[in-house]
Amino acid sequence: MSALMPESAPDQPPRTRHDKAKRHHYVPEMILRRFAGPDLHLWSFDKRHPGYGIERKPIARLFREWDLYTSVDAAGGRDRSAETRLSVMESRASPVLDRIVAEARQGRLATVSNADREALADILVAQIRRSPDAFNSITAKWDFDAFIADRLAEWEAAGRSVEDADRADLLSGRFVAQTRRNLLAQTVVEPLLRVSAGVLRRGFIVGMLTKPNRSFLVGSALLARFNGRITQRNGFLDPTMEAWMPIARDVAICSYGERGNERIMEVEDAGLRKINGLLSRQSTVIASASRELVVAYTRRLRRAPLEGAVSPSA
Repeated sequence: MSALMPESAPDQPPRTRHDKAKRHHYVPEMILRRFAGPDLHLWSFDKRHPGYGIERKPIARLFREWDLYTSVDAAGGRDRSAETRLSVMESRASPVLDRIVAEARQGRLATVSNADREALADILVAQIRRSPDAFNSITAKWDFDAFIADRLAEWEAAGRSVEDADRADLLSGRFVAQTRRNLLAQTVVEPLLRVSAGVLRRGFIVGMLTKPNRSFLVGSALLARFNGRITQRNGFLDPTMEAWMPIARDVAICSYGERGNERIMEVEDAGLRKINGLLSRQSTVIASASRELVVAYTRRLRRAPLEGAVSPSA
């Protein structure tokens, strides 16, 4: 994390908010590098701006938002500790992922220590929590306006006066948007201890693409989860639930089964289509080093969704 910029001198023009803000990647650059070519560029499509078409961008400008994990208090104070903790997590996981990818390309399953497992569990769970797409899908049904209105009514019933200007500010879209961002920033790391412990009780599979013209997509929602056969839910308590996370254009890791069920497998074309299909449907932005792949899945978004899991037990 970079230090805050110094305050402007009196004879200098005031700084904009972006001078002190920081762009936070919600798909880590250390993962994006394994999808990009030597020039560190990817082709991408953003569903929010379909008129832009398919664009070629450097990975430094992809999958990021201003101060995404910064919470702001009522006095305007900024807490960036969540981004710092995510950076530490990425630093721990990156060499483990490098080793897994290198060994998989040689047809071998990398040996991982308990510390390596913890790093993998943390990065996998964090990737669920930190995705704006996943967060927005969870909170879309929450009625923030009603919640704030209820709190105002409680304050007034308790004899606390609320000025008209304060009331308007609380009910404004800006305040609701900041409330949502604060909630994301405050929860992105905190649940990891409990959830990661559950992931550590599961096995993991390394999926490898062996055909040179095949590739995983990278999406703003990086994890493709397929319902288990036991509970028919996406919960990590069901060992038959599959959670696939591509970590390179040709390698993905999958949380699956019970601990001790670790192996490498070739992902066939049908499985690849299911993973890429789910990633493309649940993500706001998709990207690849292959323009043709992005074109293909942009077109497929209009079709009926694919169903079924990849079935690593097959």
